[in-house]
Amino acid sequence: NGEDIAAPFGADVVAMNDGVVCLTADHFFSGKGVFIDHGLGLYSMYFHLSEVSVKDGAAVKKGQVIGKVGASGRATGPHLHWGVNMNGARVDPLSLTKLSFDHSTPAVQ
Repeated sequence: NGEDIAAPFGADVVAMNDGVVCLTADHFFSGKGVFIDHGLGLYSMYFHLSEVSVKDGAAVKKGQVIGKVGASGRATGPHLHWGVNMNGARVDPLSLTKLSFDHSTPAVQ
C-alpha cells in the first residue's frame, strides 16, 4: 500500500520529515528505494527511484533531496511509490504531511 505519484523521470524526491536513513536498497519489484526512520515507530519508504542520493545511516531533514523519480523495479513508467508504516502498520502517507516530528528520536542512529 501507499501512494503512486506520477512525476517526470529525474524529478527530485524529498524526505517527508526529519529522520535517519535506515536502508537504501535495490529490490526486484520495488526497484531502488530509501527507507527513513522518523522516530516514534514511523518509517517512510520511497520506491522506483532512478537514483539514490543518500547513504545508510545519514541524517536527513524535511524537504531534503533523497533521490530522483524513476521506473526501477517492476514499474510501467516513471513515478514515486511512497509508503509509510507506523508501528508496523501501513498508513496513508498523505494523512501525515502536516505533522512535525521535531521532538522525536529515530530508533536508528
